[in-house]
Amino acid sequence: FYTFLETTLVTLSLLPHFIAFFSEGEIPGSPGTLATTFLAFVLNLAFAVSVLGFMIMHISLAYEKKTTPKWRYDLGRRKNFEQVFGTDKKHWFIPSYSEEDVRRIPALQGLDYPSKPDLDAQEF
Repeated sequence: FYTFLETTLVTLSLLPHFIAFFSEGEIPGSPGTLATTFLAFVLNLAFAVSVLGFMIMHISLAYEKKTTPKWRYDLGRRKNFEQVFGTDKKHWFIPSYSEEDVRRIPALQGLDYPSKPDLDAQEF
């Protein structure tokens, strides 16, 4: 969002120079300055439009996530995190699990995955 605001602000501040380029009046500055200003305007405008597209895409993805049906393997933020990283904080930054986590979390064996009991009966 802040990148979009910054590129839009720069584009708007360069807009008078861009308009002066296409007018018939005298243009102040050297040809190098004029070319740099013209190029900066076009690149900032293109980047602002592309970042706007990414923002729209992310907003639509966030809205889509809220409207999707419940998934039976979604156990909540904390339980999902523990399924991936384990419960021992020392092992969160290295790809290993404590022996207690391996015994306690059946999903780490790769054969049995816990699910919500109320959603087990639904078929997707």
